[in-house]
Amino acid sequence: MQLSNIVVEPPAAAAAVDSRTYAIDRAVEPLRWLFRWGSLVMLAAMVALPFIQVVSREILGLPIIGVEELARFMLICSAFLALPYVISSGANIRMDEFVGMLPAGAMRVAKLAAAAVSTATFGAMAVASLIAIGTNLDNATPTLGIPYWIFLGAAATGFTMSTLECGILLVKTVQDRPLYVTFPQEHEPEEELDLPAEMRH
Repeated sequence: MQLSNIVVEPPAAAAAVDSRTYAIDRAVEPLRWLFRWGSLVMLAAMVALPFIQVVSREILGLPIIGVEELARFMLICSAFLALPYVISSGANIRMDEFVGMLPAGAMRVAKLAAAAVSTATFGAMAVASLIAIGTNLDNATPTLGIPYWIFLGAAATGFTMSTLECGILLVKTVQDRPLYVTFPQEHEPEEELDLPAEMRH
């Protein structure tokens, strides 16, 4: 049996375009900006709070009550606020190697199904979070008394934005456009870097 005539094509790579390329991306760009920078602020606070607590407790001898609880809250918020950014940029696990080896028609069906199921799933999670908020309006954390609706509000906000991002992916799939976006801050500089000769390609 001869296998020399069989040609295996490499998996198709998922294309990404500038977030300002299409009108649908430009429309949600301000929201994406808020979520991206909001998650970064929460992450910075999550890292800073334990450091402040260690300095306050070990050096000054004045431990701050509730810092650990607040740091956990920042962790929760940073995860939920970063989720839509992960989806829009295609940084989540998508099994692209497997999907890329499918025939063109099957690949399109798989992408449509994935976008539709993701939109429905995140929509259901957003609704569930809102229901949970309604049933926990009187509950709060034990140390700082942070209302549970704030915790659950981070989940509801993140899931709602994720539903929107998956809906955008579904629209792009129907229109046969590149699904994912990159942001201006992530692009390579246009001018050439002044590198030593041995580092230039």
